[in-house]
Amino acid sequence: MIYFAIIGLPILLAYCSDHTKGVLSLLLFCFALFVPCFFAGVRDATVGTDIMTYAVWTFDAARRSSLSSFLVSYADISALGFNLISWIVAKIGSFPMYLGLLQALVVIPICGYAKRLYPRTSAAAMALYMLLLFPFSLNAMKQMIAVALCVPALKLADNGRPLRFCCAVLAIAYLFHQTAIVALGYYPFLIAIRQIGSKRAFFGKAQRLAVIVIIVALFLISFGFGSRFIQVLSSLKESYSYQASASGTRLNYSALVLLLGVVLVYALDQHGIGKKSALYGGNRIFGLLAIIGALAVQLNMVADSLSRFSYYGLSFLPLYGSSFSGREKNRDQGLAILLIALCVAYFLQAFVVNQGNQIYPYTSSLLGVL
Repeated sequence: MIYFAIIGLPILLAYCSDHTKGVLSLLLFCFALFVPCFFAGVRDATVGTDIMTYAVWTFDAARRSSLSSFLVSYADISALGFNLISWIVAKIGSFPMYLGLLQALVVIPICGYAKRLYPRTSAAAMALYMLLLFPFSLNAMKQMIAVALCVPALKLADNGRPLRFCCAVLAIAYLFHQTAIVALGYYPFLIAIRQIGSKRAFFGKAQRLAVIVIIVALFLISFGFGSRFIQVLSSLKESYSYQASASGTRLNYSALVLLLGVVLVYALDQHGIGKKSALYGGNRIFGLLAIIGALAVQLNMVADSLSRFSYYGLSFLPLYGSSFSGREKNRDQGLAILLIALCVAYFLQAFVVNQGNQIYPYTSSLLGVL
């Protein structure tokens, strides 16, 4: 299966990068990042439903039009930043280069940020990215750029710079995809979690319970009024209009197994922490966001398009995997392996068996893979 090579090669290169130093480590990781970009670029237009929905004719229109006319005519279809990138690449490059660049704008912010935070364990992040996020990035290209850029933006919130963080998120939403606006919720979530057990906690000793209640309430509101939210989105942009009529689906059992697995890993990880002060460190925040993301997949029962919001949480799973996979304890390395095994099962069920996002089988006329 070609996906074994596509997924396995960047993981192997990242692993080699983790165990080397200096320029060689950097070069190996750059090659690891290049692999998904290459295979995303040379794939056929049938791999990923959104290629035929907007990528092909956006590129063709950009190639035929002047910058001003293209930006005006496509203002109601795609965001400014995406349109500008489309026009530039259409004028100087090819369609495979276009698809490869769109993938680079996703994999670099997530896996590159993971490499910066955890330079010796980036292979785990690459594995989780390739199994969980790469398949989705072959389809929802515009949104996944916004999702990816919001991941390193969390650092601004973590550094106590709420204004810069909000400006960054609003810029991402304006330039690439309006759904990025939900990432503004990272900041209050981060503050609320960090205040658990602190004297400054807004709800005092009940802070933990309050956070749980608020999250549950938000999900109940989403399930109750999600369809109306989709109607509002469809009125904002013509490209969202088809989502308004997309009916909800059944419970996503694959995502439910993924959710339970991530919760289990998080619980085992928490159980192994000796000091309470470390309970809500940065890596635990990544785990909690991933859990919320896995739960948000079930919003597809309201409307199929709502499950896309889940990736603003699931995008932190690669960072969570890298955060504890490099510890000396075998138990913690085993948790990373468990996460990867969960994502392998999810990939096989969601994308191979159920044909999610229509990215399987992978075909490429340029590579002779038919």
